[in-house]
Amino acid sequence: MKKIHESIQQFCIIQLEILKEREARLRKEIEDCTIQREFLHTVLNDIGAKAPANYNIINNLLDTIGRNKK
Repeated sequence: MKKIHESIQQFCIIQLEILKEREARLRKEIEDCTIQREFLHTVLNDIGAKAPANYNIINNLLDTIGRNKK
């Protein structure tokens, strides 16, 4: 029975580490998206163009995701 307990414990520790790495990768991807979004928004403003209507939906989603990571 002790061996099963140790196996389950090791499995959980490995899974937690995998999730930690995945979360870090996703946070980096979100950060990259936010930077790109801000840059493109600035370019559109500089040329006097308006962002597409769905821009606000995407913007709000990325902002919400960003707030949740803090």
